[in-house]
Amino acid sequence: MKQKIRKEILSKRNVHLQSEKWRKDMLIMEKLFSTGDFKKAKNILFYYSVRGEVGTEKMIRESMKMGKKVLFPVTDTVNRSLSISEINEMLEDLKPGPYGIPEPSYPIIFPPKDLDMVIVPGIAFDKKGNRLGYGMGFYDRFLSDIHRKIPVIALAYEFQMVDKIPHEETDVRVQKIITEKRIIRCGK
Repeated sequence: MKQKIRKEILSKRNVHLQSEKWRKDMLIMEKLFSTGDFKKAKNILFYYSVRGEVGTEKMIRESMKMGKKVLFPVTDTVNRSLSISEINEMLEDLKPGPYGIPEPSYPIIFPPKDLDMVIVPGIAFDKKGNRLGYGMGFYDRFLSDIHRKIPVIALAYEFQMVDKIPHEETDVRVQKIITEKRIIRCGK
C-alpha cells in the first residue's frame, strides 16, 4: 500500500509545471512565515528540496535574513541516523550527501535539544499527521529522539494529501502540514 501511494504521488510531483510549482512554493512560504511557531523559532531545521519537493531555498534565505539560525540534516548511513549541522549564509558549503541531497561539506554539529522547529519533507501525508517518506526511516528515528514540544511541520502540495497513510509504531507524526491552500493542524 505504501509503495502504491509513493509511486502515485511521485508521478504527480514529477509532472508539476515549474511556474505553477514556484507560485505554490511562495504561498506555502507565506503560510509558514505567518505561523506563531515560525515567528517564535530561533533555530530551525530545514531540508534542502530535491526531486520536486516543496522548494525551500527561498525560505531558507529569507529565514536567515530574519536572523534565524538555519540548520540542515546530515545523513549517517552507517548508523542510519541524522545529525544536525549549522550552515553558512551563502549556502555555498553544501555538497551532495549519500542520497544526492545537499548537506554541509564541513558539518558543525548542533544539539537537537536546542531546536525550536523542524521542517520535514515527505511524499504523501494524511490529516492525522502520518507522513510517507522514501522508506528508509531516517526522519522517523530522528523525530522519535527529539522533545515532543518542538513543532514538527511538513511542507506539501495539496495533491500530496491522501485519505490515509498506513503507519507502524515506529512512524512519527507531524503536528502541522502546510500546503498552498491551508494549514492543517493534525489530530490523532
